[in-house]
Amino acid sequence: MSKPVLENYEITELDNGIRIVSEYIPYFRSISLGLWVASGSRNENKRINGITHLIEHLVFKGTKKRSNKEIAIEFDSLGADFNAFTDKENSCFYCDFIDTHLHKCTELLFDIVFNPVFSEDSIITEKKIILEEIKMVEDTPSEDILNYFYEIVLNEHPLSFPILGTKKSLKEINQKDILDYFNKNYVFKNIVISAAGNVKHKELVDAVKSNIKDYDGKFLKEKENVFLKEPLHKRHIKIIKKKINASNLCYGTVGCNRSSPDRFPLGLLMNIIGGSMSSRLFQKIREDNGLAYSVYAGNMQYTDTGLIDIYAASDPRNLVKIVEIIENEIKDIKENGLSDIELDRAKENIKGGIVLNIEEISSRMFRFGKSLLMENEILPISRILNKIDMVKAIEIQEMANKYFNPDRIDIVIMGKGNKRSFK
Repeated sequence: MSKPVLENYEITELDNGIRIVSEYIPYFRSISLGLWVASGSRNENKRINGITHLIEHLVFKGTKKRSNKEIAIEFDSLGADFNAFTDKENSCFYCDFIDTHLHKCTELLFDIVFNPVFSEDSIITEKKIILEEIKMVEDTPSEDILNYFYEIVLNEHPLSFPILGTKKSLKEINQKDILDYFNKNYVFKNIVISAAGNVKHKELVDAVKSNIKDYDGKFLKEKENVFLKEPLHKRHIKIIKKKINASNLCYGTVGCNRSSPDRFPLGLLMNIIGGSMSSRLFQKIREDNGLAYSVYAGNMQYTDTGLIDIYAASDPRNLVKIVEIIENEIKDIKENGLSDIELDRAKENIKGGIVLNIEEISSRMFRFGKSLLMENEILPISRILNKIDMVKAIEIQEMANKYFNPDRIDIVIMGKGNKRSFK
């Protein structure tokens, strides 16, 4: 049964386990449609690390009905933008198109995701392409350092695996591995269909039903539960030697999971520390001392854990001073708290980012799909904004004391650096 929920979106769960969410926006002439799979790099092991991302590439290389060129021609003939991405905990295949093409684009998307060939030739080709992608990341220190940071902070936890895999693991993956992994993870109960734009919910449900009936029972299997666990963690300092002019720094530790009551106050803390141009570290490190061009704080939440980090890139001679400023600012928040003005500014900054982001229909589709897939609910924007408004200054102080324990802080440096400087 279709169940209307707040903010003009509706959710339907089909008998086969597929969940469908859509928001009808009649004043648009376009639709953003996504097919979400609860499968990401955390579902892998070290030997087949990167297989989810490889499958994301391979589904566009041909199906039992269409060649890769025919797929591209059909999407282009509809004026549709189509793409996909793989994350730590999910994958998404999506397209944006004119509202007259709902049934055709649904059929195309289903054919690609549920009907891939996985030919040996395409596997060889896509492995080569992903190896080039890995090289691009390795040539971008601000991205490459995050892979090392995840590996060190999350310490053998499945979320520590890089999304692209490694050169070694990619070489090991074979066609049987791909088919086994696909058959295990790409099941209807792992799927959410999300849409926003000029699409009525019943029309979307009918389009899904009419296209899904062509696929056999292998997609009706039960989904396998992901093994959840807290990462084992202790302080690490790691230097990754690399011939680059600026040394890149990541400073941080384990954060909270997405269902934690700490989610909103911790997010505000990280915004105050380094989430905007008026944040403490941007002002102290860049504006006041000219020590770095790029400095910011990040906060990621997953099903069972999270990660908080502070990033800066600078001359290696500045790193000790930068870490000193970071630790002094965190110490100041721990001991002295913060003013209501500073807290209100951070609240409005985060709220503004949330509201501006949902002005695009593709962003709305992404929000609905990921929320329903990963959290089994969609928290209305009004409730999210209210939860942010409810956070008090004392809670920010508590977050600083709880998460920034000196014995649990990891420091990763890519470039020139000396461990002894940070003991």
